[in-house]
This record gives sequence, structure tokens and C-alpha cells, in this order.
Amino acid sequence: MATSKRIRIWRIILWAAMGAAIGALSGRWVIALAIGVVFAFARYIGELSRPKPKSTSLPSLDPKMAEHYAASGLSDEEIKLFRKTMADLAEQIRTIEALTKEVPKLRALTLNTDLVDLLHAYFEALVQAPQRLTDAGTFVYQQVPNLLDLMQKYAQITHHEVKTADTYETLDKAFSTMTSMAGKIKSDYQAFIKDDLDDLDSDVRLAKKHLDPDKVHETE
Repeated sequence: MATSKRIRIWRIILWAAMGAAIGALSGRWVIALAIGVVFAFARYIGELSRPKPKSTSLPSLDPKMAEHYAASGLSDEEIKLFRKTMADLAEQIRTIEALTKEVPKLRALTLNTDLVDLLHAYFEALVQAPQRLTDAGTFVYQQVPNLLDLMQKYAQITHHEVKTADTYETLDKAFSTMTSMAGKIKSDYQAFIKDDLDDLDSDVRLAKKHLDPDKVHETE
């Protein structure tokens, strides 16, 4: 069934008609029919080899995650939007990671800046706090897409067989820009999780106070 849905019958008919029209120039209907059949078969093969369109549907929502989203105050529509947004973001991050493995300079970039780890950490932090999607809007809608676009162009230029002085200058500028972007993502991520760090620090201080009240007073 999946194959038949991908076959566009009208295109096969169109190609058959085109072939028959070409064959008709010979003045013999047998040749016209034969060429029409050949054209139709060629289009049929083309339809079979046509790639399936990518599914846009999201995987089933895990019950635990559904409970987590609901506890975070998200409505059903907000959950759908968040999941779609995060699915797109995850795909972009995977592509960035693949590029860093493919291009040596991009690999050096991520080693020097912990870029890939940062992207994954920011992603996970956002999953844990879905109600803060707007707080991470710059990361989701600007930084990651822009970084991906720049990396793809960088990789494309890197693969050029002939490079001029201007080419190397452009690559250097792009590398510097990506390094700065990684630094900005890091600072934004630290700001995003600051409340969590403050909460952890308060919990640690409270725990120490219960363990040894006198010692805590001495260090304050």
C-alpha cells in the first residue's frame, strides 16, 4: 500500500502520451504505441525510486513525559508545540554534531568550546523546564539555526578544491564568529540554569546547617 500511494498515475499517463506523440511522428501507430509504453514504463520506474516523503508526525508521547509536561503547566496545545519545536531543534543539533565530525576545523571548534556538549546540555535543561521555552527563545530560534547555517556554508567552502587568499580569510572570519557564538551560548546556558544552581546551593547550605550548625556559622 505504501508504494502505491507514492506512484503518481497522472505522470505515467502524461509520459505515455508524450512518448506516443513522439512515436506518431513516424506515421506508424505501432511505433507510437511502443514508444508510449516505453515512456510509461520509464516513468513508472522513476515513481518507484522516488524517495518517500519524510513523516512529519511525532512519536507517541511517553506517559512519564506527558505527566511532566502537565505538571509544568502546559496545555495540550502547548505540549504539541513544545514537542514539535524540540524535535526540530534536536534534528538541527544532530546535524551540527555530524558536521563537527566531518570537518576537522569544526571538530577543533567543538573541542575548544565544548560546543556539542553545551547544545545537548541546554536542550536537556529546556526539556526539564518546558514552561521556560520563551526564556530560551534566542537559543532555539536564532542561535542554533544560525550556527547550523554558518557551519553548513563553512563545510561547503572547506570542500572547495581551489582556495584563494580571500577564501581563507572568509573561513577565518566564519570560524571566529562561530567561536563567539559558542561563547554566547555558554553564557546564556549558564544564565538559564542559574536558578537551579542557586536552589542547589541553598539546599547544600541547609543540609550543612543540619549536619553541623556551629561549623556553618563559623564559615558565614
